[in-house]
Amino acid sequence: MELHRSDSAGLNLVKLLDTGEFVVNEVLYTQSIIVTVDNVIADWSAQSVADLSIEHFRMFAQFDPEILILGTGENLQFPDRRLFEPLVQQGCGYEVMNSRSACSTFNLLIGDDRKVVAALLSI
Repeated sequence: MELHRSDSAGLNLVKLLDTGEFVVNEVLYTQSIIVTVDNVIADWSAQSVADLSIEHFRMFAQFDPEILILGTGENLQFPDRRLFEPLVQQGCGYEVMNSRSACSTFNLLIGDDRKVVAALLSI
């Protein structure tokens, strides 16, 4: 196995603290966030899976990601599949997982130069 050093400069790496807060490039966020390779949206209105609407998913689609990673808080919860339709229509994949796993998956994918969006609900 050949290992390569990864230069993460300029990438939005996400960490979920035990307190339920997110840290993106040493900036603390105390509520749900949306993260792309180069942006953080901290004023996202959704705080639980029950808050998710088709409008949220239309907004995610505007980023034109290859994949959306939806972190559903402390536990895995599946939203209504119809909500994903704006992403499916443009050929975007999606994965649903708890927010801790979503942070790790997002970091791996952006490190691999993938166009990914993480929608992370706080714990």
